Amino acid sequence: MKKSFFIALLSLFSASTLAQDSFFPIWGEEAYERGYTLPKPYGFSISYMDMSNPIIVDSIDINGGFAGGLVDDIEAKHADFTGSNITLRGDVWVFPFMNLYGILGYTEAKSTAKIDSITVAGNKVELDNANFTLDMKGTTYGAGVTFAGGVDNWFSILDINYTYTSLNVIDGDIKTLVAAPRFGHRWTYNDGNELRVYIGGMYQDVQQFLSGDVNALGFNGGPLTDGTRFEVSQRTEDKWNFITGAQFQFRHEWEILTEFGFGERSSAFISLGKRF
Repeated sequence: MKKSFFIALLSLFSASTLAQDSFFPIWGEEAYERGYTLPKPYGFSISYMDMSNPIIVDSIDINGGFAGGLVDDIEAKHADFTGSNITLRGDVWVFPFMNLYGILGYTEAKSTAKIDSITVAGNKVELDNANFTLDMKGTTYGAGVTFAGGVDNWFSILDINYTYTSLNVIDGDIKTLVAAPRFGHRWTYNDGNELRVYIGGMYQDVQQFLSGDVNALGFNGGPLTDGTRFEVSQRTEDKWNFITGAQFQFRHEWEILTEFGFGERSSAFISLGKRF
């Protein structure tokens, strides 16, 4: 899914002068007096993410069946997942090295599992071109923490967040845990402009629990009796992938970030943020 992120946002990490009239960050004055440059303490950003990855289908349970009898078992091992979300994020640097943030967004996703066979009334039937498609839409909530540090112009960041998506088209939810270490280099220019380039990895653990009326799914495995319902449990197949990205800061305040993920799970992310 796209969490997602799931999930891993760096839209508000920047180097700018400390806001002297703010209580945050704690120990900020001490860090500033020692020559460190710090971000402005408060930030707000809007971001968009697109993602695709394979997932493992743990189970598909059917309560009901075909005209010929009840469904005893559905065999499906893998599914293809695609998704996107729009996210609003607010954050505060509590300490010079630690940022806390909250997430509110909207997620749309689809997973399509190939059905290998269905057992009805004790009879196993092999299927060709039978798919089980789930369309998912809902509101995403979450929170996270970012730890940051560096030496000279080299920096490292560890971002951890947890999000919960409550679905409103079918019953169910998507729970996502993301952890993303990043390492990079920054270049500073005149007037508070700065460029950061980094590489890293993203760990994403997605758990999906979904249920609803089978007739609303576009299931093409055969005619089903009225009132037949489903329950599906599925999860991320490949939890790690490689990421690379860049962030440009304009005049200590405005920031734009782009990030791309590669591997079995691919992703594209863009964010625009402002610090106060």
